Amino acid sequence: MKNTLKATHEEFGIDRVGEENIAESASQVGIGVIMTLAALIGVWGLACLVGGVADNGVMDLARGWLTAVTGM
Repeated sequence: MKNTLKATHEEFGIDRVGEENIAESASQVGIGVIMTLAALIGVWGLACLVGGVADNGVMDLARGWLTAVTGM
């Protein structure tokens, strides 16, 4: 199999540098997608926090959070 792939690469003039560039570009795109989704989740969390404070005030929000965490 290894000799077949080597022969195929030589026949078509495919170099290893091109394959490495493709792999590096794909990983950079993956990191970009992950970072974008993390930012969107952070913005959504901040919007929910601001909405909770605007709706009930800071003390009610803290009391509700504490109740949710401790179960009391």
